[in-house]
Amino acid sequence: MIKDLIKISDCSYDDLINIIELSISFKNGKSSSSLQDKTAVLLFDKPSLRTKLSFMIGVQKLGGNAIYFSPEEVGMGTREPIADVSSVVSRMADLAIIRTFEQDKIELFSDYSEIPVINALTDEEHPCQALADVMTIYENLGTLKDKKITYIGDSNNVAKSLGYAVLTLGGLFSICSPPGYNFNNETLETFSNLGINKFQQSNDLDIVISNSDVVYTDVWTSMGQEEEK
Repeated sequence: MIKDLIKISDCSYDDLINIIELSISFKNGKSSSSLQDKTAVLLFDKPSLRTKLSFMIGVQKLGGNAIYFSPEEVGMGTREPIADVSSVVSRMADLAIIRTFEQDKIELFSDYSEIPVINALTDEEHPCQALADVMTIYENLGTLKDKKITYIGDSNNVAKSLGYAVLTLGGLFSICSPPGYNFNNETLETFSNLGINKFQQSNDLDIVISNSDVVYTDVWTSMGQEEEK
């Protein structure tokens, strides 16, 4: 099992299946005290309702203690060097949950951390959202193998993490984005390598939505890009 969850690509096929099946068992009433007497620190540079609430409740349900810090309290990368914050949290806590802007920031935190680190959202990745989404699809369809998942929205962090998870699990992933908001070449190459002819990107909804098993809709304007609406 992986130590950190920084990018969804940290998860292998087996990791994804194990996480999905364990999550479903918890949803169906399984209990665990795996975080008994453990402390999770939430360091959030971005506002959050659902992510913050779900992590804090999840930690508590597993027997742990969750402590939340706002950006004003820490100043990670400004008032306090990222390496120092990571070292301090590692000495006093058992798990770090980070929600920030730059992917490089959480990766640097992870480099200096001696405890597991979970990405609760960056501008590039949202792995926990992708895990929740593929779990829901798995619950309803029984598998993602050869299932076509169509995403309608800009090619943002959520779409990137979801696409990787779907393709890793043997599914087909298509996306319809506004012109100028497509995936970059690096992501396109990654997706192409995950499955020949299993990824499709277009600005034409009629092209991508055909024969879809699941349609996933999102806002056209991502958080922090409201001025581009």
